[in-house]
Order: sequence, then C-alpha cells, then structure tokens
Amino acid sequence: MEDSEFLDKIREKIERLTGRQVELQIDDEDASQLGVEMDGDLPLVIMGNHVLEYSGFARMGIEYAVACIREERPIEPIEFHMLLARN
Repeated sequence: MEDSEFLDKIREKIERLTGRQVELQIDDEDASQLGVEMDGDLPLVIMGNHVLEYSGFARMGIEYAVACIREERPIEPIEFHMLLARN
C-alpha cells in the first residue's frame, strides 16, 4: 500500500469514529509527534512520520485523535494512558 493511500485510510477511520471531517498533517521533523488542534473549522490531526513505519504508532495516533476530537480538547498524556488502560 502506498503511503498516501495508508494516510487516507487513517484519516477516513478517524472521521468514521468521530463523525467529523478532519485534516491530517504528517510531521517530517518530529517523527513521534501526536497532536490535535481544535482551533479551525476542521480538527487538525498532526502525526509524526513514524505512522508510516510502525503500525502500533498509527493505531495509537488514531485512538489519541479520536479521544481529543470527542472531548473537543487536547488530551493530556496521563489521561490518554488511563483511557488506553480501560480499553
């Protein structure tokens, strides 16, 4: 699967799980970046380029983005860890 196709699938999954359109941006400088900005019309999901190499990082990024969008705010790391532990 091509990188662009994989990124489209990530974006589509986040949109399906949240019921909202999102913009997905890949950070080539900070490979382990995970973030969500809720300032614009669409939530901006920022993921480091490790999502293209490590499927576990991609899954974690999806879960993080979905949690932030559902809460409509950035989730703190400890809060996200607790959320993962419950699932």
